[in-house]
Amino acid sequence: MLVKLSGNEQKLVEKVYKRHVNAMGLEEEKKYGKGENTKVEKVIPNKYLNIHFANGEWFKYCVDGTWG
Repeated sequence: MLVKLSGNEQKLVEKVYKRHVNAMGLEEEKKYGKGENTKVEKVIPNKYLNIHFANGEWFKYCVDGTWG
């Protein structure tokens, strides 16, 4: 998943992903394991990335460390 991202984009995904799953309960966290990431879209460079998961859900990971 992360091979097509720049170094800064990879760091962004790792940072926000860690915060994101730490905010979930254990059952929810299982749905969003690293192996469950299916696609990353570069929507607005240097602003945010869309992270898609196998369960059909996706989240916007922003450079300020938030997600939505």
